[in-house]
Amino acid sequence: MHNNNKIVFVFDVDGTLECGNPKGPIKLRMLKRMKDKGFIVGIVGAYEKVQPYIKNLDFYFGGDPHKPENMRRVREKFNPFLGFYIADLPRDRIVALENGFCYIKPEDFKLMEE
Repeated sequence: MHNNNKIVFVFDVDGTLECGNPKGPIKLRMLKRMKDKGFIVGIVGAYEKVQPYIKNLDFYFGGDPHKPENMRRVREKFNPFLGFYIADLPRDRIVALENGFCYIKPEDFKLMEE
């Protein structure tokens, strides 16, 4: 039995999600499917671009210049067994690793059932 509520997926928006500027490769339906499967899913980035389309994510926090602080807030709030930050910039990788998250480039993020 999986305990998905201790696995956290954090998404950046610009360059990562289809609603970002620039647009990224990840479709919003993927986030919805992950929520439906019981994972903790949220945004640390330009969340105002996501909220009109998905209103029931677990968190919506801003990105730069508050990204490091907000990643820390996610870690403290959810205390995940495993956490992933999906984002497109080299500095995002640094922020992820400094806060105990695994970093995934948007083009490398796939769901097995897609």
